[in-house]
Formats: sequence, structure tokens, C-alpha cells
Amino acid sequence: MIRLAVVLGLVLAASACTSTPVGRICDLGTAAPAPSEVVVASPSLDCVSRTCLRVPLGRELPMGSTYPEGNVGLCTAECESADDCDRVPESPCKTGFTCGVAVTVGPFCCKKFCICKDYIVIPDSGSLGTPMACDSNEPANACCNLSGRTGNSQYPLCKQ
Repeated sequence: MIRLAVVLGLVLAASACTSTPVGRICDLGTAAPAPSEVVVASPSLDCVSRTCLRVPLGRELPMGSTYPEGNVGLCTAECESADDCDRVPESPCKTGFTCGVAVTVGPFCCKKFCICKDYIVIPDSGSLGTPMACDSNEPANACCNLSGRTGNSQYPLCKQ
């Protein structure tokens, strides 16, 4: 009977985890980023998703929020909407997370990540727009994460 209760408890706990927890403090590496620099660090062993993000502080912090100092950021995860961003209780991010493109260059270009709303200005629409550099219909946009880039001879840097 006890085994059945333990197994049932584990099944229920596993089914309750539908998103990746974000917002825990994580280490970006040895060098502290410049104040205006966006950093996506992976692998970050501090995070379930293995991805740590730091965005520049773009607004006044809300009451109770703190901005990561030095070479730390917040654990993040890839997302499709803000509903995918499950804030951990110990997060210094108090107003929650939105889903948006953090960088438009490098290996994480045009990927959507959970971004702390305490640190960025959210447009009146309530969500972050997609940067023009992430428009896959524009041939000049060479981000390999865009549709139709990988394996395409027009984009030699986007190998399979």
C-alpha cells in the first residue's frame, strides 16, 4: 500500500511539471558583462534548462525587485508565450516573466526566452515584438535559427 502511494505521488508530481522553472540566480562565467550587454550563457549548471540570461536594466526596478550584479543572471528557458515561464519563488524578479527574443546574433539568435519584466520596458501591447532581424521572409537576415536557413546554400554558415 505504501509503494502504491509513493508511485502515485511521483506520477502526480511529474505530471504537475509542465514548464521549466525560471528566475533562479545563475552564474554567467568569469567575466562580468558590460551594463548594456545581453548575455545568454549555456550550459549553466545552475539552471534546469541549462541556460542563464542577463539583459540590461532598462527601467526603474519595482518594489522588492533586485537586479543581478557582477557576473550573474537569471535562469531562463525557451518559450512560445509567457505561460511557458514558471517563476521560482526565490527569484529576485517580482513581476514575473514575458517571452521574447533576447538576442539577434550568435547561436541563440532569434530564439525566444523567458525575460524578467522587472528589467525591461514592456510595450503597451503587453508583449515584446519580434525584431526585424528575425523576419525569416527577409533574405538579408542570416540567423541560422530562422526557418529555411539550415542546409541552404545561400546561408553557408548555417550547416546541418
